[in-house]
Amino acid sequence: MDPLQRRARYALLAGMWGFFFGIFGIPSVGLLLGALAMYWGISALRGRPATEADPVKGTPSRPGGLDSLGPAARPQRAAAVGGLVTASMALMLAASSYALQLAYKDFFVCRDDALTRTAELQCNDLLPDNVLGEILKVQR
Repeated sequence: MDPLQRRARYALLAGMWGFFFGIFGIPSVGLLLGALAMYWGISALRGRPATEADPVKGTPSRPGGLDSLGPAARPQRAAAVGGLVTASMALMLAASSYALQLAYKDFFVCRDDALTRTAELQCNDLLPDNVLGEILKVQR
């Protein structure tokens, strides 16, 4: 029922699934879930309690964020921080995937447009002579 707990759980789940989608090669879904997990994780950690101080009645204000839950906040804080960590990894995977596609666009277009195996092998000339070039190279 508590929105802070719900956001912390959503952050953990969305970050985890965003990371998995990034690993399995669907960076657009990983980017979406990573961004949502960052939002939910930050809002769970910065959330405010439902009631504020009332100077007329003399009721003190409760602490803000997950501290308002007292001892029950520890698992929710861990879930929110775990969601932030997995969200940042999902966002890094999506960003590196898009950067790789942008940097080696000529190679990928050449490889996709090649009609024969010989033409596909000639696309290897567009790759650099480093480890990444060896990984992406079209094999004979």
